[in-house]
Amino acid sequence: MRNLPQCKATCQFFRCGQRALYIKSSAPQQRGFRSNPWEQRGNRDGIPFCNWVGDVCVAARCNYAFCEKRALLPNGTCGLQERESARPARSIEEEARREEEALRVARERLLKKTGHEFIE
Repeated sequence: MRNLPQCKATCQFFRCGQRALYIKSSAPQQRGFRSNPWEQRGNRDGIPFCNWVGDVCVAARCNYAFCEKRALLPNGTCGLQERESARPARSIEEEARREEEALRVARERLLKKTGHEFIE
């Protein structure tokens, strides 16, 4: 497997099963205002903090971490990049050959079911 990046808690698709994720902002905030982690998804400079454990969130090794896109692999890496780049582009000739083959198979099945030798 290629060298994929570790899952990060600041990713927009990362979710905590315990709902304990809190993103501490490095910028000073107003007194008495507690930031909401869902509002800070775009803010990448914050520090992910787990209120359940009371320490910095280690998303790649957490048992309660999951990905909305179901891209979190068991070893803690992000499979979203691999999934997006895995599809090679096909040529138009190859697509035409595949369509012709599918049509030929469908005709053979139809003839076999109806008991005819050819389609009128």
